[in-house]
Amino acid sequence: MFLKGPRQLLLFFGNPRTGKTTLLEYLFNYVSSLSLAYHLTGFLTKEVKSNGERLGFDLIYLRDREFTLPLARRKDLVTTSRKPSVGKYVVFLENLERIIEVLKADLSKASLSPLIFIDEIGKMEVLSDKFINFMEHLREEKHIVVATLGLGEHPFLRDWSAKREAIYIEVTPENRDFLKDRLKVEFYREGKLIVLEGIDGAGKSTLFELLKGEPLFSTFIFSQEPTTGSYGLKVREALSSKAISPDKLSELFLLDRKEHVKDLILPNLMEGKKIFLDRYYLSTVAYQGVYVEEPLTLLKRNETYAPIPDLVIYLNVPVELALRRIRARNTRVSIFEKEEFLLKVSGIYEEFLPLFTHVRIEANRALDALLTSLKEILKSFTDDLQA
Repeated sequence: MFLKGPRQLLLFFGNPRTGKTTLLEYLFNYVSSLSLAYHLTGFLTKEVKSNGERLGFDLIYLRDREFTLPLARRKDLVTTSRKPSVGKYVVFLENLERIIEVLKADLSKASLSPLIFIDEIGKMEVLSDKFINFMEHLREEKHIVVATLGLGEHPFLRDWSAKREAIYIEVTPENRDFLKDRLKVEFYREGKLIVLEGIDGAGKSTLFELLKGEPLFSTFIFSQEPTTGSYGLKVREALSSKAISPDKLSELFLLDRKEHVKDLILPNLMEGKKIFLDRYYLSTVAYQGVYVEEPLTLLKRNETYAPIPDLVIYLNVPVELALRRIRARNTRVSIFEKEEFLLKVSGIYEEFLPLFTHVRIEANRALDALLTSLKEILKSFTDDLQA
């Protein structure tokens, strides 16, 4: 999950008025109720309205919500013309910088690791060098930051929309209610989500089936992607042919995954179950990433809906050995089982694995040795299993 993983940034993006601020406030309140060992702080940017008409925005300090400062007001409500503006709003940068000083003082006294909520990183905020420097300082110090990210062409906004150390969540009117439960499990979950990954021919499916038969892991929920649902069956059919475009295949994977998350992964994580998956969205990034200029776009699309795994177990195998194993099956070779393609897939896996808590198993060994390694990893990771 996010709080236990290697990435420090959780960033919400999307069109204006889709509910990003509401979602961030909901999560701050939820995390505050958990009494986790973090120092929570930050600020919200809330609309100021009168008779249903927006007048501007106020900054609200999250550790004392009585402490509010005006961030912006409509130009027709402000007498001075000496302040910067964004669109039809005059921006009071001195108030933004004042709340930054409050946060700095707050963090200097923190005895626990900081968990900072920022709403938002947007066009108004990037007018302030002090704000930009503060956000860069948080990132350099590897503090955990949950923030809403506005749209715009400012270099700082573009930079923060393409950071590898971030988890990106797109908020829309259609998914914002679902995202409340989906994101709660990034801060606290009783269950565990463990994923087995690797290129075709690494031995995943064989190990997966063998592990299912081990009594020690009888309490695990075993599942796989693509699933056996309606979308998963369409994916499987497409994989054995070339009669589908990469974009359409990627969309089928995402539809199958959304259904999988909603029906199996999310409810069982919340109930404290251990889930073991044969492939997850890292496979989509690695395989579909061959067709796109920037595989990070695939990661963003999938992590919007798919909870972050607690552990990725990666079976590392030379492509030449993987291909020999594939051919030995005497089965129809899929569009994803070609040498040049698998070399690219392997490279994308190596690029993105550091973004996850992961362990590697060298898979160029006998099957019984691989199974032993897998069982040892799972026993050490799930502390309530008995040998």
